[in-house]
Amino acid sequence: MGLAYSLVAHNINGLSLPGIPLYEAPPGKFNTILITILIGGLMGLIAAWPDDALPGILLSAVVGIAATSLLNIYLTEQSSLQIAGALIVFFLTFLPRAVLFIPLAALTRWVIGEWSRELQDTNFSITRMALSLLLAVVLAGAVGALSLYSRQERQVLVKTYRLIQEGKQASGLEGLPEELKPVDGFTQNSGGAYTLRLSTDPDQLPITRPVVAYDETEYAVIVRYQNGYRFGCIFTPPGLDAICRAY
Repeated sequence: MGLAYSLVAHNINGLSLPGIPLYEAPPGKFNTILITILIGGLMGLIAAWPDDALPGILLSAVVGIAATSLLNIYLTEQSSLQIAGALIVFFLTFLPRAVLFIPLAALTRWVIGEWSRELQDTNFSITRMALSLLLAVVLAGAVGALSLYSRQERQVLVKTYRLIQEGKQASGLEGLPEELKPVDGFTQNSGGAYTLRLSTDPDQLPITRPVVAYDETEYAVIVRYQNGYRFGCIFTPPGLDAICRAY
């Protein structure tokens, strides 16, 4: 289940945005998938350990919520102030997230129970065991699919990518897209490989922008080149127009 979840969660955005170089936080995709598999294994072990199902299910869900929250905080590379805010959000959303993790832990316990009952029968059904495992794996993969960026998030990533491609084809400053003309050093430093990192915290970029309504979501896309050059674009609603600056 951990393998199915991690493979879907860490690849679904790349598949939905082919050709766009999405940022992969340290320790890299492979190691992150491996860590997620280990977390899944730990949750399964805890769910299966007690003789009574309920304590195992509840404790497994708590461990899953805590472990995945800490992993996400680590991968987002936030500042200490933002990490403190993320911890507050963790406590405020604990119960809603338990609604997701408790059924997964219960499903794990159910699969183990099905296998245990089947193996105690001399005429056990391999097909039934395989179907119960397949159900668990498919549901875990479906949960991983929730990591897909929203339509607007995909939209701003595509916009940024297209701006960069247009900028690379420009022969000089005047040929740049309007959004990239204020970006100092773009023409000289934008060669080579780069990555795009999406954030819903535009305040991390020193970019002045219009004030938006409280219930509107702003997006920031941070562009990092292998040569060390970087700039960011903030997309402000309602039109999600880009305001880009080097920093």
